[in-house]
Amino acid sequence: MKGLPFQLEIIEADTNWIVSCASECGEALIRVAAPYSETELQSALSRVELSLAKSYSSLPVRGAPATERPVREFGERLTQTVFQNDISTQFDLCRREARRQGAPVRILLRTNGPHVASIPWEYLVDPSRDDYLALRVPIVRYLRLMNPAPPLPLTLPLRVLGITANPRDLPLLDGKREEGQISQALARYSSENVDVHWLPGDQWQDLARELRFGSWHVLHCVSHGGFDEERNAGYIQLSGADGTAKKIYASDFERLITDSPNLRLIVLNSCESAVSGSEDVFAGTAANLVRAGVPAVVAMQYEITDRAALVFASSFYERIAAGLPVDRAVTLAREDVKMDLDSLEWATPVLFLASDETRIFSLPHPPPNSQGPPLRTTVNVPPPPAAPAAPTRAPRLSHRALLAEIGPCSDLALGPSDLLAAACGDGVVRIVDGVHGGLVAQCTPVQRENPIRVAWGPWRRHVASRHNDGTVVVWDLQTAKPVRVMNVGGAGSALAFSANGHWLAATVRDHIYIYNSWGARVRDLAAWPGKEPKGWQRRGGRGRLGALRFAPGDRHVVVATGDGVVRQLDVAGQPVMTWPQPHPILCLALTEHLLATGCTDGRVRLWSWDGRLLRRTEYGRQPSHLAFSPGSSALAISDDEGMVTLWDLKTGELTVAAQLPHRLAGLAFLDGGRGLVTGTGAGAVERWTLPHRG
Repeated sequence: MKGLPFQLEIIEADTNWIVSCASECGEALIRVAAPYSETELQSALSRVELSLAKSYSSLPVRGAPATERPVREFGERLTQTVFQNDISTQFDLCRREARRQGAPVRILLRTNGPHVASIPWEYLVDPSRDDYLALRVPIVRYLRLMNPAPPLPLTLPLRVLGITANPRDLPLLDGKREEGQISQALARYSSENVDVHWLPGDQWQDLARELRFGSWHVLHCVSHGGFDEERNAGYIQLSGADGTAKKIYASDFERLITDSPNLRLIVLNSCESAVSGSEDVFAGTAANLVRAGVPAVVAMQYEITDRAALVFASSFYERIAAGLPVDRAVTLAREDVKMDLDSLEWATPVLFLASDETRIFSLPHPPPNSQGPPLRTTVNVPPPPAAPAAPTRAPRLSHRALLAEIGPCSDLALGPSDLLAAACGDGVVRIVDGVHGGLVAQCTPVQRENPIRVAWGPWRRHVASRHNDGTVVVWDLQTAKPVRVMNVGGAGSALAFSANGHWLAATVRDHIYIYNSWGARVRDLAAWPGKEPKGWQRRGGRGRLGALRFAPGDRHVVVATGDGVVRQLDVAGQPVMTWPQPHPILCLALTEHLLATGCTDGRVRLWSWDGRLLRRTEYGRQPSHLAFSPGSSALAISDDEGMVTLWDLKTGELTVAAQLPHRLAGLAFLDGGRGLVTGTGAGAVERWTLPHRG
């Protein structure tokens, strides 16, 4: 049964936390004072770690409740901070709805900031019960990656690869005992459907060979590990050629994972394998493996004893073998550690997921024909465009109506319900009704430089703005307040939302950063590949990146690069298609079937998605903006002197439609043939109606 997800995000903002939640029951956002200062937090975390160590110490400890008290007080203080006001109300609603549906609740947790990322959130105390929340409700570190691996249509047996690393210069691990326990746990439920193989060696070469040439579904790694502060990266320790410890960093692991497409689960039984650096959620070993394509990783945020690791692993794999979702298996294994050992180590394991999908595979045989065809994970390039149906000649614009005067602005973008967003020179993002005129909303950043670019998601409530100081803000237009603030940094100005609203892209120097809906950077794509398109010679330097869009289907990005090439890149940064131009590109527009480019030579070119040049205009003034009409029968072109031209894409006829007194900040066709809107750099937003054709 699929659980009911409760998405929870905690963002650091100076001495405050911004806490937001979302579920099918509703959304909420609050701003609260951080429960600890930086010094107080470090002290509290030290007390938690000391209590954890005392809880499994072999030395007699007087008063077990006193040992646990710092952890309980820490968890209660976190709960009182996070689960208050509207957040508490939404969580209660989600729980009630889950009971009504007969489905379990799970918390999908995201943290943003160096201090909140270091907190062991598994010690949260249930706000409605006198118990730890993670012992009742799965708490998942939710990375929300772009294009996560789909559930694997599993052909039994489930193949588990294990490795126990015992370098001679590190303390000995009880790996043989763990090997036996895990094998027994899996065989207990389905001995014919599970194949467990433990590597005889513990060197990097042994592991690399098996992962690259075998077909494994699960990797279980028993090793020492840690976090390298200087490199800001996690590592595990295997044996080197001389038998001494060799650090294997997350990036080394990542290369192996790309060669193991069937791998769906990794369990890292090594201390600090869940720890990330202060700035990068992907710096830790576990998060890096998820980024590399593994749907689920279980890792340790503290050192774990052999006894606790054995109890957790055997219990966890029993539940996996029985077909339970991975988040539920982790929760039940936590309970077994607590009840069997009476220690606080039940919170040491941390579950990382790439998406909200928790059934990474299912061991029981499915009914015949129940699975259907495998899920497609690639998107074909759209077919060449069909001829537009019953095209009309490009009409002249008329019946000019002034919608608003908003002052100098650098960018204008059309969004849902014909709303217009403008990046204004006084630092305000203004929203204008594109049909009737009038100001709908004003979003004023606090202590941020002026906005330079705006982009819409698919919902009329959210618009994003990019600012001169390198920040990107996603606004809630109902409250005119930010719901996400991302420090993109670097040189660049392009900004684009995906059509489904899940992804936000921004150019930074010669890279494209992709962010998910929670504001976490999930992709860093290099705009230039190692070699140029066939037969292409670069004209001048690379220059800066230009216009940026998501391709239809939202699985690729399209970017205009400074060397005169438009590139379509997949989620790994590999070029899917290129459109070489003879000159640098100034503007870009696209539809499901067509792509238009405007270059410094004054020509506008029309392309198919398979790279064919369909039409081009003659030389003229340098274009500044392009916009397709509904149905793609015409293309509106503005130049750097304020002239608006309509290009009939069937006949190729160009019609001068309007001459404006200032260079445009943007133009777009309204839905339903209700005309064209323009916004000048001076701030005049106007609507032009299109005459009906008989």
